[in-house]
This record gives sequence, structure tokens and C-alpha cells, in this order.
Amino acid sequence: MTDDLWTVGFHAVLGVLESRQPVDALWIQRGRRDDRTRQVTSAARRRGVRFDLVSRQRLDSIADGAAHNGCAVRSSPIEFVDLDDFCASPDVPARVVVLDDLSDPHNLGAVLRTSAALAIDGVVIAGPSAPPLGGAVSKAAAGLLGRVPIARAKVAADAITRLRNAGFWVFGADAEGTSLHDVSPANRWVLCVGAEKKGLRAKTKSQIDEFVAIPMADGVESLNLSVSAGILLWELSKPL
Repeated sequence: MTDDLWTVGFHAVLGVLESRQPVDALWIQRGRRDDRTRQVTSAARRRGVRFDLVSRQRLDSIADGAAHNGCAVRSSPIEFVDLDDFCASPDVPARVVVLDDLSDPHNLGAVLRTSAALAIDGVVIAGPSAPPLGGAVSKAAAGLLGRVPIARAKVAADAITRLRNAGFWVFGADAEGTSLHDVSPANRWVLCVGAEKKGLRAKTKSQIDEFVAIPMADGVESLNLSVSAGILLWELSKPL
């Protein structure tokens, strides 16, 4: 799939239409009259989005082998917010995710989807390896890219320093950290997640207040990055 903001697939397209993302174009496969197509066209009409009926071959040309389910949507580029937006109102409870040089678009999209589901207040995408917020990320996020404010940072450690100065307690995901069962989150916290295989960088680790780990059964060494992030975010978000 190309890295422009074409998103394909029923759930992802519906997610875009139901989010805050501006929509530039919506394609529906000509001749499809199934229930999923009706849901997509109904969502488009509710938002006032016009759609074009196109051939399956035209949809195939932008899907690049991915299942498009007869629909595709092109959205405008995501507008990043300023990191200072997350640092305002130091007395207000807030939860922020910092992603330290993630490179896999599917993991990035999955973390953004989980963040949207848990109403996380913001996500910081840091580091030079971060993929563009294109179609692959949008599909993995089920079209929910526009649901969570996203900031960009060159270096995760610098972003964390600013967040700590704004009253955030910073957790770092690490297999050698404190068991998740023994952690008591503050009202304002950050979860920092490292890259696939590499984990958190040394400079990032130097800014962490508390490392946290998921307790696992004997013989299980690790989980997929997005799965781990989802478990950590769910547990840290539980009311005390």
C-alpha cells in the first residue's frame, strides 16, 4: 500500500468516517450492495462526504494486495499538536504515551488504536525511524488516527524531560521492571515504550522514573510490542 493517506478495508474506512479526520475522497466498488457497503455509505452521508463508484480494479490498484472490502478513503494529512499542549494544566489528570523510535507501522497503528479506545490524552511519536502516518498505519489503527492528539519529537528523552517538568510521572516498559501488579499510577503519568527488539534507548532510560513489567508465566519471554503496550495502558488506566 502506498504511504499516502489512502485507507482500505471496511473497519478502517468506517473508522476514518466516524473520526475527526478530514476526508478528501471516498471510493465504493461499483455494484456492491452488501450490508457493509450500506454502512459505509450511510456514514459518509451523515458526514456530508460524497463518494465515487469505481471499479474493483481501481480499488485493487491502491490496495496493493490488502483486502479492501470494496471501499477506500483518502484523508488529509494528520496535523500534529505541540508537545506543550500535553504539558498545560499541571493540576489536571492526564495520560500520555511516548513511543521511542518505533519503526513498524502495524505496531504504531495498533498502539494508536488502543490509545483511542482508552481515551489516552496524547501520543508522542519520537525518533528518526518512525514510519509516516500513511495508509498502513491508518489501517492498523482501524481508521482511528484522528481520535488521539499526536505530537512529534526528535528525541524521546527530551520529550520526557519536558513532560516530567510538567508534573508527569514517567513509566518505562521494561522486562526487568516492577511488576505491573505492584504499581500505583499518579494522576499524571507517561508510559514510554521502546522500539521493536531494541527496547528503550539508553538516553531514554535515564529519564524514566519507574520501570514496569508485565508478569508472565514461566517459559514466556515476551509479547508483541503492541500487545504489551495495550496491557500496560489498560492496567495503568484502571481507577485506583
